[in-house]
Amino acid sequence: MIERPKTPQRDRCLQCNRSRATCFCGFVKPFDTQTRFVLLMHPKEFKRQKTGTGRLTRLSLRHSEIIMGCDFSADDRVRRLLADPGYYPVLLFPGPGSLNLSQGHALTPPEGKTLLIMVIDGTWAMAKKIIRFSDNLRALPRIHFTPSVLSRFHIKRQPAAHCVSTIEAVYYLLDILDRQGMEALEGRHTSLLETIDSLVNFQKRYVAVSPKAPRRA
Repeated sequence: MIERPKTPQRDRCLQCNRSRATCFCGFVKPFDTQTRFVLLMHPKEFKRQKTGTGRLTRLSLRHSEIIMGCDFSADDRVRRLLADPGYYPVLLFPGPGSLNLSQGHALTPPEGKTLLIMVIDGTWAMAKKIIRFSDNLRALPRIHFTPSVLSRFHIKRQPAAHCVSTIEAVYYLLDILDRQGMEALEGRHTSLLETIDSLVNFQKRYVAVSPKAPRRA
């Protein structure tokens, strides 16, 4: 069996985790938000350097961070964030009791608190596993939205028509919050869509000119 050689760590960008030849950081336009975002990344998603958008989301949002894991009920960083009296934490995840912001429902944190949105980064199967294992996440108020258009992330098949990538989900959420007066973005968040479009075009061009992987014997 012939395998494609792995990229040495020194030849990999430490920011986007892609090879330096395909580093995408130059396409990212970081901006500030009033909302804090925490991307809860499944370990398997952490290894996806070509089709994952969680890292690009983190690089785009200055007020964000990535925490990797599967059971966050015992994660010290997550526990500190949820216990911080300065935050109003919610979970971006659909389901019974989840508030659909697309239907005009306003998300209003208590006075003096910063909105903290937990976003699970991974496949639906990974996300459901994280929810099942993490008692502290299940206890959070949930929010979701209804996308008005199909995903722009054409290089990765979505499990259903209403599903979008992580970076698109954050864009739509910020767009709603901006219209509700909870953000003052002045269009800066559209750079998230520009980033995803650039990634799709870049990946298509790269695949077109790259030599095909050797067949497995």
